[in-house]
Amino acid sequence: MEQLRLFEDLIAANNIWDAHTVGKNLYSKDLGNKDIFSKYFDFTCTIANYPIEIKTRKYFISEAETALVFYSENAEMSTEQLLFIKACRDKLIKTSNAIMELEQEIISKHNDKLVADNNELLTELVDYKNKLLSAKKQEDFDALLIKINEKENTLVKDALTNEQKALYDTLTKEYSVIISDKMMELNLLSNTEYNRTAVKDFKHVFDEFRENEAKYKNSQSQLFTLVSKRLFSYDPAKLFNETLIYYNHVYSFVFSKLDDEGKFRLTQISIDTEKIKR
Repeated sequence: MEQLRLFEDLIAANNIWDAHTVGKNLYSKDLGNKDIFSKYFDFTCTIANYPIEIKTRKYFISEAETALVFYSENAEMSTEQLLFIKACRDKLIKTSNAIMELEQEIISKHNDKLVADNNELLTELVDYKNKLLSAKKQEDFDALLIKINEKENTLVKDALTNEQKALYDTLTKEYSVIISDKMMELNLLSNTEYNRTAVKDFKHVFDEFRENEAKYKNSQSQLFTLVSKRLFSYDPAKLFNETLIYYNHVYSFVFSKLDDEGKFRLTQISIDTEKIKR
């Protein structure tokens, strides 16, 4: 038979998908033919035992199972036929069990890897928590938050064990507190440095104006250069009370030394000067 020869040639050439198409077509035309069934059934079981992807193996064993069902319904029954069908069923069960065992092993290994990977990520998150506590600069703090977010997003949360889930929940709560406290701490450090710089600039204005009073009283441009950069460039909202007291002292000192036009100009400079937001 020409189609049977094509089927066998395709098998010999390891062209399994075309062989399957031809073999299934050949068998479907004569569902009770033992010889054709045997060739097609053996072919599908052989492919199902190949060391290939599980999805393909399950497909071919399913095709073998379907073929056996149709053959059992259409073949002429006898004691010999029953023994043959039973042997086919045993072969089918053995192959199916082997595939299921392998699939379970693959799933188990995959799950073990997920648990191991999650363990590593949780360990890193614990380490980053300690680094976060030690951060002294805003840029370091921000960089750590980016890394922490990346690690957390990499966690496969559905695969966390009960122990890992408990640790993750604890870390989530701790991170919330640490981040809030660290933001307040860094903001205070930043404001403290801001105020230190401001006080130094205020003193410079005071000393410079006191030593060169005539220079600044007689030149609005000189006055502008001095006070715009070192007195009025600071945001009052970021100054501590002590710094504001000193600021008012310096401002009052300069203001008191100017004539009416100078006082007006000083006020204008104060309003127009852009504040430093560092």
